[in-house]
Amino acid sequence: MNVNHVKKSGLKALKYLQDIDRDDILEAIGLQERRSTWATAFGSIGIFALGCLVGAGIGLAFAPKPGTELRTDLGEKVRKKAQELQESQTSAFGSTTRSQMPVT
Repeated sequence: MNVNHVKKSGLKALKYLQDIDRDDILEAIGLQERRSTWATAFGSIGIFALGCLVGAGIGLAFAPKPGTELRTDLGEKVRKKAQELQESQTSAFGSTTRSQMPVT
């Protein structure tokens, strides 16, 4: 009977040891696994991307105009600003464009 008891105890101990992984050992000695730099970076990028998607969704949900009108208006404003900048640059440098300016 003593041999059977030892055998059962040995099997229980073996089962317990099979369930132990690296994290259990590190926790037992007061350490923890260090995350790699890539894992941290990808986690941060994922959270940022999720925030961008949520922000874009909220922005579209509360937009004052339909998407096509909003894109048209934004495109016109950007073209108008670009034209103003080009005109102010041309008037500041005469007829010389930036690519033709001498390098000093």
